[in-house]
Amino acid sequence: MNTVQQIDPVRVEVVRHALIAAAEEMKTNLMRTAYNPIIYEVLDFSCGVFDRAGRMVAQADGLPIFLGNLAVAVQWVVHDVGVESLRPGDVFLMNDPYLTGNHLNDVAAVAPVFSRGGELLGFTSTRAHWLDIGGKDPGGSIDSTDVVQEGLWFRSVQVLREGRQDEHVTRLIEHNIRYTKNMMGDLRAQTAAALSGAARVAEIFGRHGRDTVESVITVMHRQGEQRTRQAISDMRDGVYRASSCLDDDCLGNGPLPVEVTAQVHGDQLHIDLQGSHAQNVGPVNCGLPATLAACRIALKCLTHPHTPATEGDFAPLHLDCPDDSMFNAQYPAPTFMYGTHLILLIDTIVSALSEAIPERVAAAHYGNLSGFFFVGTDPRSGELYIHQEPENGGWGAGPHGDGESAMIFIADGDTRNIPAEVIETRFPLRLERHELRQDSGGPGQHRGGLGIVRDYRVLDHHAEMTCIMERQQCPPWGLFGGEAAAHCRTVAHPGTGAEQVYQKGMRVPVGADGLVSIQTGGGGGWGPPAHRDPEAVRRDVEAGYVSAHAAERDYHVVLDPHSLDIDPTPTNQRRADPTGSDA
Repeated sequence: MNTVQQIDPVRVEVVRHALIAAAEEMKTNLMRTAYNPIIYEVLDFSCGVFDRAGRMVAQADGLPIFLGNLAVAVQWVVHDVGVESLRPGDVFLMNDPYLTGNHLNDVAAVAPVFSRGGELLGFTSTRAHWLDIGGKDPGGSIDSTDVVQEGLWFRSVQVLREGRQDEHVTRLIEHNIRYTKNMMGDLRAQTAAALSGAARVAEIFGRHGRDTVESVITVMHRQGEQRTRQAISDMRDGVYRASSCLDDDCLGNGPLPVEVTAQVHGDQLHIDLQGSHAQNVGPVNCGLPATLAACRIALKCLTHPHTPATEGDFAPLHLDCPDDSMFNAQYPAPTFMYGTHLILLIDTIVSALSEAIPERVAAAHYGNLSGFFFVGTDPRSGELYIHQEPENGGWGAGPHGDGESAMIFIADGDTRNIPAEVIETRFPLRLERHELRQDSGGPGQHRGGLGIVRDYRVLDHHAEMTCIMERQQCPPWGLFGGEAAAHCRTVAHPGTGAEQVYQKGMRVPVGADGLVSIQTGGGGGWGPPAHRDPEAVRRDVEAGYVSAHAAERDYHVVLDPHSLDIDPTPTNQRRADPTGSDA
């Protein structure tokens, strides 16, 4: 037997969780030292630990879409710089949209880990969303047509040399971004988190010994691969297909088809995106590593979502994607909206595999960034502000129950909205309403989860809003007879003569005392609505999830308008003849 086979399983778990704890400590340090709420409240960042080959070993709970391809950033830094040039205390920045897949705002900080004797042990990395990266518009541009318009482009740029800040690089960044004080604070927080993680990982190697830790890492990768292969083997062999589409590329060109062919063969899963839309003029594009990350998310959620992930978990996954696809963008394609089609891709992969494992698959979720940001001048300080966050929505129902309401989309994991108290303290905004959106969940035997309504009163005379809403052309679909949910939308000045509904809007003037209502979509239903228990429908109406009108229209359940009790005679008539006219 070799050393890996003989290693004590208790030691495996001790080392595994020590490495995870190191990643979690990085996360805590970044949260506590960051300047912007997009990091310390929204948690739009991820932290990971990687072995000498740049393979992911451990991660903190965070954004799956980051961690699914953060290893690529580490590997490219090694490729560009060379192992022999690395020193303790070095930190490199990486946001190349074609090599790592993300948009320029998502910047990775990569630090090597060394032993006291100077041996390279591995790497730590953080990736965080920068509110401004120096593009043509504060916060980002949904109308960009060239990646150069989108901001600073880092490829293995060294920002710390043996623990000392490179003043030339720092000065270049500082003078080419807006919101300078906050952004430079986030940069320091991010590099410090990477270095603290490197110190902690070095301690783990020192405590347990290099041979032991590397043997444990080998076991971890092997266990992850074995788990996934077994889960795929439990699926029904076959070729499965699903289609969906995005509304447009943010410039009005669309719809944009997403075509998925998923082949299950033995213990392997092959995903082919042939037939999906070509590279776009607008910023709905991404590099291939981000597409691979989305495929990994779909695989993980359908196999072993509750076990810690390593690179080994994804060994049985194979991806084919045409070179001219929006999922495999080439220079100079803009990528600011890279997440939009990836979220839809995950839902589409899951939908395709619903035939292979129908007992485990839920309907589509709201599947949208539901992103927006306000940019303006704070009248209290006279300084620029950028408020940016995604919003929650409904998840799809499944074979075992209703969908969850007000959850973040699948690619963003632990991301959350910013509390009203923080918003109103930091920005000239007032949150006037935050509630579930009635009737937004897809009807079904099991009802889809609900989206939300979140209303902002703008107190800045010069404020501009950018909103990113999707899925109007392809609302979140149901499965096995379930129906589609409501899609996301933004309503400016609701209930007034100036009311305007936006799916996407770039730098829309809001005006002082203007009201903006963010209304997110729900999740699709599962099973025919006529099969839903009438008493469950009545409880939904009583709770405000479903209106009495929708109860009759979608479920054929008629309620007494005063008591909300089920009116048996018309209900029985409607359910016996569901094709009858609506009330």
